[in-house]
Amino acid sequence: MTPNEAKEQLSKYRNLPFRPYQEEAVKYIFDSEKKFVFLEAPTGSGKSLIAMVAGQASGGVTYSVHSKMLQHQITIDFPEAKSLFGRSNYPCVEASDATCDECYHSKYTPCKSKKDCIYDLEKKITLRSGLKILNYDYLLTECNYVGQFSGSPFNIVDEADNMENTLINFVTLTFTSYSLGKLGIAPFAQRLRQTSKDQAGLLEEWQNFASTAKIRAQGIIDHLTHKIGNSVDLFGEVPEQTQKDLKERTRVQRLMMKIKLFQDNVDETWVLDADQEDKFIFRPLWMNEVLAEEFLWHHAKKWVLMSASFLPVHLETKRLGIPMEDVAYKCLPSTFPIERRPIHVESVANLTGKTMEAETPKLCVRIKEIVDTHPTVKGLIHGVSYKLSRDIMVRVNDKRLIIHDSNNRMDVLTEFVESKQPLVLVSPSMERGISLEADLCRFIIVAKAPFLYLGDKIVAKRVYSSKMGS
Repeated sequence: MTPNEAKEQLSKYRNLPFRPYQEEAVKYIFDSEKKFVFLEAPTGSGKSLIAMVAGQASGGVTYSVHSKMLQHQITIDFPEAKSLFGRSNYPCVEASDATCDECYHSKYTPCKSKKDCIYDLEKKITLRSGLKILNYDYLLTECNYVGQFSGSPFNIVDEADNMENTLINFVTLTFTSYSLGKLGIAPFAQRLRQTSKDQAGLLEEWQNFASTAKIRAQGIIDHLTHKIGNSVDLFGEVPEQTQKDLKERTRVQRLMMKIKLFQDNVDETWVLDADQEDKFIFRPLWMNEVLAEEFLWHHAKKWVLMSASFLPVHLETKRLGIPMEDVAYKCLPSTFPIERRPIHVESVANLTGKTMEAETPKLCVRIKEIVDTHPTVKGLIHGVSYKLSRDIMVRVNDKRLIIHDSNNRMDVLTEFVESKQPLVLVSPSMERGISLEADLCRFIIVAKAPFLYLGDKIVAKRVYSSKMGS
């Protein structure tokens, strides 16, 4: 199938020509014999269409993105595609206050509405589709614990420069103060805090700690399972306390999976971050080739990793645990003339942790000046954090500015996109996965250049203790 024949099957694009370099990129992906194709395509290149056409031409694709919001956007652009989310995003038809993530269905406690389960029905539809849209977290969980999306011939990873964080988080083992207390292992954790700097015998100490945690977790799961089984009546009604028990069992089962994963994979390259009183975290320093292959890359025959901007490819392969000899790389030029995409660097405030409070007023004065020079068009202000974003709202004090919180992000974005007014959206989290073309956004202010936090154990160890950071 040619790229044009594949595009003809996508209803919103069949009558539109390819943008510059899109067809070239599709052919490059299709012709490459490497397992991994890195495609660096700047904003405006139309990466999603490239991916979908390549997928159609290959007979189908599993397209993974970093957020549910981007899943929604892609299914709007490509109505032929089917998007699936995790169980917790679907309501249970049997228990009104529960989600499918809290399902009690088993051989011994069957659910009478199992055949009507919304999640199961949506999953069947998605599995039958040739164009599947998943988010990173769901892809990893499904491939490693269920397996029905494993074995795909062709997988796309969008915003792939962000995949490393998701991979490391997937194998990271975190104990909160609640889980330490629930398992009765807080005293063991406290002893590990005191001995974590002594490398001799540390791995054995970690394994002993994990073994104790696993035994305690299994005991809680068994107790809750017995309790839940005895509380579901003959008519399938689920009491309120049982719904709470289902949620608790789900939390402990997830922790159990992470404990087992940790025991199977921990080695001397892992780091224990026990500096926070309320968290106890084991993480790998790097996503090495063995871990990455086991938990992600072996689940598909071919991968296309896309981003508007990658680090040098030898660094990206190191971060993602990919062998360099299995990689093909293509970089597309920008389709926008340089004079139409200027970047103005203005050092108006010293926004370090120590000087932030004193310097923020200077920043806001300049932001207000820029906003005032664009009175009739929409804009976006990247606030980096909620605190700085709220400070900008208060100090700039302009009715054109709107802001969201962690609960209404999608609603506020929709308001911004659909409004005919020259609104300016202030956000700490709109740097990825949204499309604001043409008049939807005519200027952008990056209030503070983001950088990694050196107080993080992983970041600090990479910078100061490894060849990659030197």
